[in-house]
Amino acid sequence: MPDFFLIAFLLLNLGKSGGAIRPVVTLAPNWGNILYYDNVTLTCDVPSTGPEEPRTYSWYRNKSLISGGQQRLQIISSSVQDTGDYQCQTGAGDISDPVFLNVSKNFVILQRPPSAIYEGDPLTLRCHSQKDFTAKNTKFYKDDKEMQSSDTDPELYIPIIHRNMSGMYKCTNRIQRKDSSTVSEHSDVFRMSVKELFSHPEIKVSPERITEGGHMIVTCDTRPDPSRGGTKLQFAFYRDGRNVQEFSVSDTYRVRSAQLEDSGKYTCEVMTTSKTVRKMSDGFYIHIQDEKIQPGYIIAAVIGSLVVFIVSAVTVWKCKKRNQGQNQEMNTTAPTTDPDPESVCYTYLDISQLPKGPRMKHDELNVTYATVLNSDM
Repeated sequence: MPDFFLIAFLLLNLGKSGGAIRPVVTLAPNWGNILYYDNVTLTCDVPSTGPEEPRTYSWYRNKSLISGGQQRLQIISSSVQDTGDYQCQTGAGDISDPVFLNVSKNFVILQRPPSAIYEGDPLTLRCHSQKDFTAKNTKFYKDDKEMQSSDTDPELYIPIIHRNMSGMYKCTNRIQRKDSSTVSEHSDVFRMSVKELFSHPEIKVSPERITEGGHMIVTCDTRPDPSRGGTKLQFAFYRDGRNVQEFSVSDTYRVRSAQLEDSGKYTCEVMTTSKTVRKMSDGFYIHIQDEKIQPGYIIAAVIGSLVVFIVSAVTVWKCKKRNQGQNQEMNTTAPTTDPDPESVCYTYLDISQLPKGPRMKHDELNVTYATVLNSDM
């Protein structure tokens, strides 16, 4: 793990007992898998928060206490029995998170770091063979496609890892025993899953309905992975593709007095301070509404009302014509029973095509209902 990742991780792993800092186990060399007879040193790292004081250290494998009371635990000529989760503890303080070490008895292994692999990180993979053998040729593959071939370099270095680099990785070595002329080819594979450093950003706006002169707040919402503490992000905002706020630590764009020209499609971009990971949100259209009713809307409303009145009048006239032929005798008083279904007229008015304008207040709306009791009224 690079030093700056380690420092950030240590500072953010505060323990629960009196504010003590939780220790972190690191490996040297920094491989999560090794071959039997390999050597490895585990270190219990605790950043200093004041004057140095003598510390006592305890080491655990698979949650069982093992020998070793020093800050460093050395494993010389490892064996398969050394495989397990390693943790350390200082005094009576908090115990560290586990780090898994895998010791295998193979001719060749594909080595990778012990920690999770996140987008934006650099990554080194190594095709490692037993000490008694010499590697003649090393090849790396991803999803069965060759990535690198070398007679001298057993490592594959990727400066920046992206999410689409997840997949099945494989390395092959042509190895020869130092005391023999026989050459054989061996390989190892592992499935790499690149974790998301922070979620895809999303534009959120408040309030939902913004009128001219009102306050507008646009937020770029994203969620960093809590397992990777200390990820520092910067945010930028755009309207119709033009930058309205440069990159900064603020995830909010504010307009204290929104104007009609502030309407448009808004997007935001999030990137790490190292600029290794950048993500753009989907577009979100924000409409600033005019608080005044425009004359054009009033004319459209009047025309719409006239259309509704004319259609209603024609419908009533048709009903009267039909009822004149069906009813010969009419009472002069209003009926006391439900009307004959054959004497009731229904109509459907499609006003979806009428011009749409700002919403009007309730006291500006007038609705008239009419009931035809008989054909002579």
